[in-house]
Parts: sequence; C-alpha cells; structure tokens
Amino acid sequence: MIRVVLDTNVLIDADRGSGSFGQRIIELVLNNKLQGLISRAVKNENILIVNKMIRDPHLKQQILNYFDKCQPVEPVFVKVQLADTEDIKILAAAVAGEAKFLITEDRHLLDLDEYQGVIIIRPKDWWQWWERQQDESGETWNSWAKNILGKKYP
Repeated sequence: MIRVVLDTNVLIDADRGSGSFGQRIIELVLNNKLQGLISRAVKNENILIVNKMIRDPHLKQQILNYFDKCQPVEPVFVKVQLADTEDIKILAAAVAGEAKFLITEDRHLLDLDEYQGVIIIRPKDWWQWWERQQDESGETWNSWAKNILGKKYP
C-alpha cells in the first residue's frame, strides 16, 4: 500500500468541499486505499488546528478519524535547511515512515522536490498521478462519483 504524509494545509484544504483534493485523499486513507502516516507531535498540533479552523462538524470528525487511521511514526532527524523550521516535523515523519509521498502546498517543502526517497508533491499533481495509476475501467472515478454525487458515471 502506498504510504503518504499529508501536510496541515492539505487537511485544511478539505474544508473547500467534497471535490477538494484534500478531501479526496483523506477519503482514500479512510477507505484503506492509502496508508497515512503521522507522528505524535504532528497529530497533536493538527488536532488543535483542525478544531480551530474547520467549522463543519462532519468534516472535523472525518479528519479526526483520518488521524486515528494513520500509522504512528517516530520522527527521525533530518538534516535540511528550511525557511520554516516547523516544516521539518512533517518531513521527519515522512522519512521515518518511509512514505512514498509528502503531499503539501508548502513551497519551502515543494522546493526540495524529493528528500531521502520521499517525493514532495502538490495535492493536485498527486491526484493526477493517482488517477493514472488506476485501472482503465475508471472504477476509482466511478466509486468517488457515486460516493459524492450519488450516481455512477459511464
């Protein structure tokens, strides 16, 4: 299973609605299509941020369920210079959990492109990659559309 770390900004993006990339990625973790990873420090910080910034109680609960579904990791030391030192916590969790992707909108992290085998990518670009990986029958799209829109598309 593909292992991912979601930056806080991706979780907050989920508040844009069911079509947001953040929401879609969270649903993949909740539906066991991806393995989310999170460190205790990042989880605790994100819970505070989500409780403060997410107003929709259903979405808030979904994100809290996402945290519970994530595999906990013990962060490792990463030797990297970032303008925002808080970003190091997210990167350390991704490296420790041997994530394939760190999904973020943070330009300081995105400037790295890749770090110790972790691909650092925007949610939109990750989603495009994900869609290309799915079977040609479009089953992933159909499942998502049925879930969101209540009907299956050809």
